[in-house]
Formats: sequence, C-alpha cells, structure tokens
Amino acid sequence: MGQGQTARLPVVLKLRNNEMPKNERLSSYSRFAILLFIIGGLFGADSLFHLSIAYKLWPLVITMLGIGFLGIFRKRDRKEALYLIVGIYLICFSGLALWCDFTRWGLLGTLWPLFIAFLGVAVTFAYVLCRKKYLWLLIGLLLISTSVVFFLVFSISHDLWWTVFLLAGMSVWISERDK
Repeated sequence: MGQGQTARLPVVLKLRNNEMPKNERLSSYSRFAILLFIIGGLFGADSLFHLSIAYKLWPLVITMLGIGFLGIFRKRDRKEALYLIVGIYLICFSGLALWCDFTRWGLLGTLWPLFIAFLGVAVTFAYVLCRKKYLWLLIGLLLISTSVVFFLVFSISHDLWWTVFLLAGMSVWISERDK
C-alpha cells in the first residue's frame, strides 16, 4: 500500500437469527427455476434412456401444489382454513395416486372411501391448527368414521352393515354431550 491509502476491511454484518442477506438468498423464482430444471432433467433422462418411470411420478406435481397451498397458509397473517384443507387433501390424494401408479389403479374400487377420509383428516387439521369451533372436529371425525364404515361395508364384507348404527349412535351421543 502506498502513502495515504488505507486498508479496506470487509464489513461484517451482524444478522438476526443467522439469516443470509437478501441479495444472497435464492428468490422463490430461482428455487422454482431450479425445480423445473430438475424435473426437466428427470424427464429428459427418462426419455433418452427409456426408463419408463418418470411418467409414474406425475402425482409429485400435485404434491408440490399441495405444499404450495400449505405455504400460503403458513405465510398469511390471517390463517384461512381453506388453504390448509386443500393443501392436505392434495398431498393425501397424491400419495394415494403415487401408490396406485406403482401397484395398480384397480385398487381404487376398494379404496375409494379414502377420499372421504382425506377430507376428514384435512378438516380435523383445520380444527387443530386454525383453532376453529368444536363443530369442525366433529365434522372431521364424522367424515373419517364414515369412510371407515364405507370401507368395512362396501370393500370388506356386506355383512358389516350394522356398523352404520354404531356410527349413528356415536354421533348422536357426541352431539348430545356438546349441548
């Protein structure tokens, strides 16, 4: 260094919670672009090498959509249950679709009550995470138990029709206790 010149020291920024500065973080567009590159690379490899597996992974796109709804739910100040319900339902559905892709789609003839159960699980989560009224929990549990009864009656054996009365009795008992 010559005369009159001072050494420049790097400025160290003290960041809250060990965050990266905004200009060094990946934006959501950059992350989405990277995800698209990865998906394109997988489909390209599948096409070039005739792997025949990438077309079975289409439910992962629905999973990403469901995760997006959960991200919207998490980021908003006012927690709206609709985003949570749609996100959870899409993730549950995509899991079932992915499983059917690798087994066989004919299983939906017996597993169709799961669609009702997915909705019940999503509504129950909305009760817990959004601090909704007790009615939301009852609706969620009613949907889940209805799907179990439908599964028992229509998928396992028609001789289990009597479980409908157990479900109805339990529903009346729970609703009477709430008054």
